[in-house]
Amino acid sequence: MLKNVKIIAVLLAGILLSGAAVAQSKVAVFNLQAAIMSTDAAKSKVNALKTSSEYSKLQSSAESIRDEVKKMAEDAQKNGMTWSDDQKAEQQRKMNFKRSDFETTVKKLRAMETQVGQEIQKEMAPKAKAALEALIKERKLDLVMDANSAFYAGPNIDLTAEVVKRMNADKK
Repeated sequence: MLKNVKIIAVLLAGILLSGAAVAQSKVAVFNLQAAIMSTDAAKSKVNALKTSSEYSKLQSSAESIRDEVKKMAEDAQKNGMTWSDDQKAEQQRKMNFKRSDFETTVKKLRAMETQVGQEIQKEMAPKAKAALEALIKERKLDLVMDANSAFYAGPNIDLTAEVVKRMNADKK
């Protein structure tokens, strides 16, 4: 019995000491993608894309096609009862073509956005890493987790905004 009490006491001491060690650890969270995309440089590149003539034309085209499909659907619902089966089939075929055009246009827009996003990530990732490493050294952090993986993180341990500030200040 006394042996069991000693074992339990040793285990409790170990748990308490490990808890004390964890309590002294400095932990933070960080979201790399959010930091990069929040920088002035990234916002500028995204804005340049969205205001480019090619992107604007594609976006206008997508909106126009979407409006056409909507009008066609409204017309079919309004007048479809009086149409022959051939007319209904023709209307459905036209709507399918327009939907396909819309989807293709949207895919082109997303491809352009993805390309710019990848360029931004490639260019800015080393700067983000350098800023994060400097913060880790300054704060003497023991652990930095991905903010998306953390169940909860208070605002005082999220390094994302501070990394953005440093990246914006570093105009290299």
